Amino acid sequence: MNKILLTICILIFGIHYTQTYYSQDFNTPGLNGWTSTDLDGDDEEWENTDASGLNSAFGAGSLVSFSFTNATGPLTPDNLITSPLINLSTVTATSVTLLYDMMTHPNYPADKYSVYITTSNSPTDIINSTPVYTEIPTGGFKNKIINLTPYIGQQIYISFRHYDCSDEFYLIIDNIQVKTIADKDVALTKVDLGRYGITNNDYSIKATVKNNGNETLNNITLNWNDGTNDHVSTIALTTPLQSGQEATITHPISVNYPSVVEKTINTIVTLVNGAPDSTPLDNTLPKPFNTVSQNSPKKVVLEEGTGTWCGYCPRGAVAMHDMDTNYPNDFIGIAVHNNDPMQLDEYDSGADFAGFPALHVDRALFNQEVGSSEMANHVNTRKTLVTPAQIDASATLSGNALTITPSATFRTGFSNADFRFSVILVEDDVHGTTSGYNQKNYYSGGALGPMGGYENLPTTVPAAQMTYDHVGRIILGGYTGQAGSIPSILSDGQAASYTFNTTIPATYDTSKIKAVVLLLDATTGEIVNARSFTMNTLGTTEAQTNANYLTIYPNPTTDFIKVQANHNVDLTFYDMSGKLVLQRLNVSPDKNVSVQGLTKGTYLVSIKEKGFETKTKKLIIK
Repeated sequence: MNKILLTICILIFGIHYTQTYYSQDFNTPGLNGWTSTDLDGDDEEWENTDASGLNSAFGAGSLVSFSFTNATGPLTPDNLITSPLINLSTVTATSVTLLYDMMTHPNYPADKYSVYITTSNSPTDIINSTPVYTEIPTGGFKNKIINLTPYIGQQIYISFRHYDCSDEFYLIIDNIQVKTIADKDVALTKVDLGRYGITNNDYSIKATVKNNGNETLNNITLNWNDGTNDHVSTIALTTPLQSGQEATITHPISVNYPSVVEKTINTIVTLVNGAPDSTPLDNTLPKPFNTVSQNSPKKVVLEEGTGTWCGYCPRGAVAMHDMDTNYPNDFIGIAVHNNDPMQLDEYDSGADFAGFPALHVDRALFNQEVGSSEMANHVNTRKTLVTPAQIDASATLSGNALTITPSATFRTGFSNADFRFSVILVEDDVHGTTSGYNQKNYYSGGALGPMGGYENLPTTVPAAQMTYDHVGRIILGGYTGQAGSIPSILSDGQAASYTFNTTIPATYDTSKIKAVVLLLDATTGEIVNARSFTMNTLGTTEAQTNANYLTIYPNPTTDFIKVQANHNVDLTFYDMSGKLVLQRLNVSPDKNVSVQGLTKGTYLVSIKEKGFETKTKKLIIK
């Protein structure tokens, strides 16, 4: 008898704490039982689209309505979408909540929408009712919560209406749930911990938590475990976290290993306000973490979606030029053309930009805003990331026949990795004579402000006046990299290489082509590191690039170094954490460069000679 009573109590307790009455993530094709109504009759309606490139929480499908498309230009939507019937007539809980995710473009955010709760699915009845919520968003991804408690005992429809806006961009709705939420219910939504760290350095775990419960949160107990040890700490929230709100907290115990290791770090919410979470399944997130014996200089790859038909795309050309001027040693720019004579089908398809112009950053950030300041911010943020390998290459260019062998020297170990090489041939100063090389230019006349001189050019710039730089011409190894080009088991100090062969078309100017070597992590798709090599470093018989040419000596040293080079060079010194500690510009090969101001230890010296790619050498100061 006692067992029966206990079971009944558990069931009641569970229903009181959490129960879901409706859930839809739109990860299967179609509207999944929802009904779209084109109220303004412009043939533009809600659709199910993969928006995971904008935020991974969206999964394979999301409801999307547009107020601007590249095909149509500005739109003035009045689009309604209505759920299937949701039965709340049998709900015994005291509260019900609607939860959903939404997003608008960060720079064009004001896609107004309203939420309606009705007992009729007639579009006329819906729009004549009073919305339960109306928002003009400020941009970006948001989690939303709406109280549906007044509708307990009824059968309802939920509708989203995108309207009363124009020429913004998109409204995305996804992950819709109708549920009774618990008092103590926290979701661990994100963990920030760099993928790689240098040995004997501290790295903080930052955890983003969302309060999905009714109770205000004052403290959270957080643990991180590396498979061997727990690191538990109760963290008081500076500002109490109300229902539906998110906060990012930092674990006070840093991740630090004295040697090269490969770990999985599990971050776990163990207690909420000192008590167990009622739904612990969303309380743990794993992160892979490797330490490296030394850092390798990183270049940030900016892939820009562009096209001669795109009137806003001159902004990308100007931004890339600014990056060439201000960050020549920190970034690699590639223009991925769409629907014009410079389109490389494999590249355009693989990049799959959501609009134009748009920017992928190291294939870790997608569809970012295009502009000089935005590109600079991305490069400054990511150029300091710790990387697992140094990139080099050797090659021969005999006529137009290219053989190139990229190599990567790894500074950490992997038991089952999937790294791959890919090589992109990128051409500058591309010309054309056909109309397809005419550049559409919305900046003509200056109404949109200065744009690198495009404000003084016509609305369609003739091909004769246009040159195109950073044009992605050939992919070796495919967009996702050559499978099997790097072993899956790797150790600290191990070098891996792979040879590619191609014939460069005679219409391309090999003197204006760079070979961009990408080291890809096929598990995530991210570009881990990259280097570019100019064709004028590739002779018909000389097999090496400047990989073995630029060097410094004596090494080790105590007070000065010299550089072996044909021309003046720029020298940049980094300590083993990647911090810049010394810089000497325009150094002649016969000049002594003093290093007496540096403490004893090991440094990385970046050597840049005009006309050649940057070379990095290790320097030991005794």
